This record gives sequence, structure tokens and C-alpha cells, in this order.
Amino acid sequence: MGKQCSKPSTTDMDMDQKRLERRRVELERDVEQKRATVEQLRDAESSDRKPFTLEAWDSAKSKSSDELYKRILRLEYVLEELEDEERQLDAVRNSNSQQTLRRATSLATNRQSVLGTLTEEEEGHIKNPKFLLSDDFCYGLNWDWKWHKRPMGPQDERHRKNCREKTREKVAKELGLRRFGDDVERVDPAKLRKEVGQTLHVWIDRTPKSKVGGAPAGDDYLLGRYDVVAAQVVADLDRFWKFYSGHMRPSFWVAHAAAINIGESYSHRSPDFSDFSQADGNANRLNEEAYYEAMRHVLENVTEAARVLKIKDFIFFPFGMGAFIRHLGLMDTRFQAPEEMQRLRRRLAREFLQVLSQQLDKSVSMHMCLSFSDDETLWNADAFLRALLDTEMKEFSKRVTVHAEGDCLDLAQTLADARAPGACDVMLVNGANRCLLGNHWFDGRAKRAIDENMHRRSWRMARTSYCVNAYGSRWQQGPRDPNCLEQTVKWLEGQVHVIDSNA
Repeated sequence: MGKQCSKPSTTDMDMDQKRLERRRVELERDVEQKRATVEQLRDAESSDRKPFTLEAWDSAKSKSSDELYKRILRLEYVLEELEDEERQLDAVRNSNSQQTLRRATSLATNRQSVLGTLTEEEEGHIKNPKFLLSDDFCYGLNWDWKWHKRPMGPQDERHRKNCREKTREKVAKELGLRRFGDDVERVDPAKLRKEVGQTLHVWIDRTPKSKVGGAPAGDDYLLGRYDVVAAQVVADLDRFWKFYSGHMRPSFWVAHAAAINIGESYSHRSPDFSDFSQADGNANRLNEEAYYEAMRHVLENVTEAARVLKIKDFIFFPFGMGAFIRHLGLMDTRFQAPEEMQRLRRRLAREFLQVLSQQLDKSVSMHMCLSFSDDETLWNADAFLRALLDTEMKEFSKRVTVHAEGDCLDLAQTLADARAPGACDVMLVNGANRCLLGNHWFDGRAKRAIDENMHRRSWRMARTSYCVNAYGSRWQQGPRDPNCLEQTVKWLEGQVHVIDSNA
């Protein structure tokens, strides 16, 4: 038996988590203050300087700004270290209490099982809720093993940075900007409408739920809680962040939709928790049914977009099941227990598949990209595998392909490449940021976020988001108008669809 290591107590880990969170808040506040100071200094140095942009910040040469710029970089480096510490702390917490959930494994893995049939061993795993279903078994499902056990992503962070900077340069060049960060409204409208607007759709949700709490657009939010933006894009970089070979590749649709954020961290970073919580004595508890219903609503609007665009291949992943629920236990202590978190994941996966099976046309092929490389991805994979094996999903699961370690963007491009010329009927779902499509993909943080990394790997996606975000325009100078998204898409001559209770 291997040597056993002592593990920190739960109380010690809770204290460490709170300490890290306090340090994070202080550092983030310090970074924002320093950025504001940099802006003021630069404005004072030159009366004809353009409004502050990321590019201006990156290229500042004045001595008075350079020192603050270096301090910001140091602070952001510390923030990245804190994020790594948080992930390590989560891993320790999870391993400390992982006695009740364990991966189902076998020394004699057999991936040649017949579609729709289960071995006796597999049936035993499914019946035992303490087993985490994994890629060690087929479970009678249809799998694509092409990339199994092969990690995706850039070779190192220098590679990611180079790709990001090249995409920034390409976006600025294609839009005709003097530099990235300039006002998009200065670009020739006819150029934008031809290159962006013709392949742009937005679904504005005007149901009663879209008017409650923090659901409406406006202020910081570009998207209402249930809005969907769809655009035709082409991937430039494959799953290893290397350029595809060949000439112009066919396009596919990406549907930008925002998941409900109930557990990214403490309340200031989990903006939706207050809308989906209820008082229970001195504590606030997650209103689970309201949360599940809201997540269903988001996905229902995405499937409406797929219906209108006549999609034939639909690519999905554990939508909203990463950062947005990762620290739910800080908001609702019930979810500090791994069993409770897994119960929530499994229920959410079932809700998602119910929507997809009911709303997508039966001719649509469903692709589920699942990873098994770490604890969180394994938990999410278990949730979807169990949902697919539910009796109600028996027929639907026959048209679902599970892609082990599948990269959503690379898969979308591969499927599009196989289409006849001119066809565009592949759709990829993106977990978007409500404030900015792509969030700050052009910055150095959020190295693992799907939204940012997709934009870094497709300049056409990044260009469209730059325009939809109205980057550098009057919307960036203050609170957004609630109708900003609709007005911008109309200005680009894209198509606006309205979803209401009577639709």
C-alpha cells in the first residue's frame, strides 16, 4: 500500500478559501484603480489623445504611465497565481471528501460493445449513484474515439499569447482600424453590413421572465439573460492551436448564449444567485427549480435559433457547468458536499437533454463534446452520460455522438468541411459573457474559458463580436441602453427575431 499523506481539515480549507477571496477582491480593486489612474495621466499628457483603449494602454510610452503599467502587469500576474491556488485548493477539498464518489474503472476495458446494449458490469455502475461514469466503458452509446486521451490546447502560454495577438492584429486590419480598440462606428458602414451584418442574427427575449431581477439588458449587460446571438464564422486554428492548411474553409454557425452564473465565487462574482435564491433562516438557499427552469429557457431559445437556421448538426458541451457553478458551496453551504453538487449536475444535464430531444428536429444529429481529464470534467461527463442513459432518452441517444476529449470549435469546422459548397447547417453553442461577446479575449487572462479561447482561434468570430459589442463606441463610455444589442444589429442590417409568450 502506498504511503498516505495527511490532508488539511475542512475548517482550515474554508479559512484558506476566504483568505484567497479577500486577497482577490483587494487586488482586483487595486488593478481597476491603477487603470483609471493610467487613463487620467495619459489624457493629461495629450489633449488630443483618443479615449482610453486597450491598445493605447499596451503601447503607452510615457514615463509617468510606464511604471503604473508595470505595476498592473505584476498585479495581474498575482491574480493569475491566485486563480491557480484556488484550483489547487478545490482539488484538495474535493479529494478530501471524494470518498463517496469514485470513477468507474475496469482493468479489461471493452469499447466494442453494441450500440444500445449494456454489459452486466455497466448496468451495475449505472445503478450505483456513487460511481462516476467515464470513458472506460461504452455504456451502449455511440462514441467518437479519434481524440481520446489526447489533450487539446496550445503547446504553451507563449503560443497562446502569439495566437491572441495575431488575431487582434487581423481583426483591426480587416475592419480597417488604425489600431485595435478604435471606435467601430468609424468603420465604413457598407463594409460592416456586407461582411458582418449579412450573416448575423439575434433573438431578443421579451417573455415576462426577461423583465425580472437582473434579467434585462442595460447598464453593464449587452445581452438580456435569455438573448441569443448567432453568427457565421470560420475557425482558423485547430484543437492544437495550429493553422488549418488549405484555402478558404466553409463557415458554420456559432450561437452565443449566456448561462446562469450562480457560483463563480462570492456574491459580487455570482451576479445571478440573488435572483435564484430564497431565504432559509439566516442563510440563502438556491431555488433549484427556478434555476433549472431558467437554464432550460436559455437552451430553448438556442434551439429556436437552430430551427430558424435549419441546422443539421448541433454541437453541445456541459454548458454553464464550469466556473458558473464551481464555487456554489460558498453561496449555499449545502453544495459543499460533493454528492449535492453531483446531484445538481445530473439534474441539469437531464434538463438540457429533455430540451434538446423535444425542441430539435428529429433530423438533427447531436454531438456532445465531453472531457475526462480532471475532476470537474469527469463530474460533468458523468452527468451527461447518465442523462443519455435515462429511459426517456433511449431514442434520442441513438442520434447522439459522444466525442471523447472533443474540441467543439475544431469539430464544428470538421463537420462544415464535409458539407456541400454553400451549405451552412452546423451550429456550435458558445457559453457567452453577457457584458461582452468573447469577454476580454484580447487580454491575457481567462486562459481556460471557452468563450475567450474560441474568439482567439477565429478572427471572423472576433470581428463580429467586436462589432456587436460596439467596441469603442458611445456604448463603451457609460451604461448601456437596454436596447443596445437590438439597435446595433439593426445598424449592421442583421436580422432581429423577437421571442415572446405568444410566439
